[in-house]
Formats: sequence, C-alpha cells, structure tokens
Amino acid sequence: MYRISVIPGDGIGPTVTQHTKRLLLELSSAAGFGLEFIEAPAGDKIAAETGEALPRDSFQKIASSDACLKGPVGETARDVIVFLRQKLDLYANIRPFKTYRGVKTHWSGVDFVIVRENTEDLYKGVEDVGLDHAVSLLVITRRGTERIARVALNMARERRGKVTVVHKGNVVSSYRFFRNVAMEVLGQGGVSVDEMYVDNAAYQMVVNPAVFDVVLTPNMFGDILSDLAAGVTGSIGLAGSANIGENMGVFEPVHGSAPGLNPEYANPVATILSSSYMLGWLGMSRSDVRLARVSKAVERAVTLVLDEARVLTPDLGGRARGSEVADAILNRALELLSIE
Repeated sequence: MYRISVIPGDGIGPTVTQHTKRLLLELSSAAGFGLEFIEAPAGDKIAAETGEALPRDSFQKIASSDACLKGPVGETARDVIVFLRQKLDLYANIRPFKTYRGVKTHWSGVDFVIVRENTEDLYKGVEDVGLDHAVSLLVITRRGTERIARVALNMARERRGKVTVVHKGNVVSSYRFFRNVAMEVLGQGGVSVDEMYVDNAAYQMVVNPAVFDVVLTPNMFGDILSDLAAGVTGSIGLAGSANIGENMGVFEPVHGSAPGLNPEYANPVATILSSSYMLGWLGMSRSDVRLARVSKAVERAVTLVLDEARVLTPDLGGRARGSEVADAILNRALELLSIE
C-alpha cells in the first residue's frame, strides 16, 4: 500500500485531482497494488479559513507520505509549492513537453524536457524590500548546479543524448557560474552539449522547437520557458511536472488554478500526466515494476486519446468535460494493461 498525500488546491484543482484519483484507484486495482489517498489541504482557500496557506498538519501529512499529488493553488503558491520545494529539498523540476497529432499547433514531432533547478536562484527568497528599494539575492551554488546537471545528464542518456544549457552568463556572473559548473558535469557524460542565452532559447523554442532534447536551466528561466513551451505544444492544460528530491517527490500540473474557468470543463491531462510521473518515480525508487507498468500505460493512453482527437476539452478545441477525457484515458490504459 502506497500512501499518497493530495493537495486539492484552488479553482479547478479539486476537480482535476478528483478525476486523477479516480483513474489511479482503478488502474492500481487492475495492476495489483494499493493506493491510500491522504488529503492535505493547502492554498488560498485554506489560508482564508485558517490563516495558513500550508498548515502544519498538512505539511506533516505530505512529508510522511510516499509521494504527493498536488493540484494548482492561487496567490499562495510561494507559501505552498515554493516552500515545499525548499523544505523537502526537491531540487529537480522535470517538465516534459511534446506535440500530439490531434492537438492543433504549428509544430509536429516536438519532444523535449526542461530540467529546472528548483531550490536556488532568485526563488531562494533572500530579499529586502523598503520604501524606496527592493533587493533580491540571486543564489547559485556549486552543489546545487552539479546535482541538477547530473539529472539532466542521466535524462539525456535515456533520451536522444543532447543537453542544452540555458543561461544569461553574458550579462550576469552568477549565471555564467551556473553555465561553467554545469559544463564540467556534462563534459564527463558522453552526451552532446550546447548552450544558449535564455533570450535566444525563447526565440528558438518558438521558431524551431524540435532542436531541443533536454533543456537545463536555472530556476527562474525554467519557470518562464515552461509556459512558453506549453504554448508551443498546444496547451498548458497538457503540461505535467515532477518536483523530485533524494527521498520525496511532489507532482503537479504546470498550469494555475484558473479561477474563472468552469471546473467541469477543465483539462485534467496535465494532472493525470503528473500522476503517471509520480508512479514512474515511485516504481523506480521502490523497485516496483507494477507502478512503472501503470505509469507507461497512462502516458501511452494520453497519447492515444489526444492523437485521436475525439474527446477533447475546450482548450484543445473540443467540447468534452474533464470527466469524459479522464474516462477515455482510463479506458485506454485499462486496455493496454490487459493486453501486456
């Protein structure tokens, strides 16, 4: 039995996490392992009710679980996910992006992953704000850069063997340090390595995204480029992510809480993909092939449903409810599991 803490979040969060929990329960039962979901409220709503965006009880539930599935939160993101990344040392933020045949976009054949350092840079939160000034300390360490570079290196070895280091070292010395340390690590790994200034990387991601395989970035640049990449590949509603440390992982959609959107028609794919990354990570860290099997089935099912384009939410040009998309993915994944 695996204990999964769940942050329902705000806006569309409770709805997309509910769809995902239902899918996971069905698939885990079919694959022969158990999941226990433990709700850990956090975000804007719980802050309004209790005065804390991440109550101590919720944090303890998360820290003592095997993994956390997190829905999007609103204005309290810094107090929730940024806090969790730093407190639990979730130093690797993994954000895959790919195109699907049934999703309208200018590009096809795009498949890359942003590997973002997740605990340093300006997001470290070392700041001083006064009446007439605001100062934020940009923190880059050798240890932080080396370990995220190793993540990118290992991922490139499993993919197409290329890493692009994105930085702004021509202007900011701290980013030049990130580039230099990353190059030291990547130079030992037998993969192809190139580099781009972040402004050029943003341009290339729009005009020629197929050149990327693994994109290694400091914290802030990875955050910004992720939303750009989501636009290039069709919708931020398709963008899942993993926040991973040595012993813990928090898995969440890249998108926000979308308070103006009818939750009934919210796209659950990003959260469902995040849950597949969660199972893949758990399966690897616990040496449990059953979880890895379900993870692969979910990702394959998402591809089949999106390629067919018969059941799509409005952000993808369709009319389906989120529950209908989740059902279509579930049914495909059950089929895949039954024929293995």
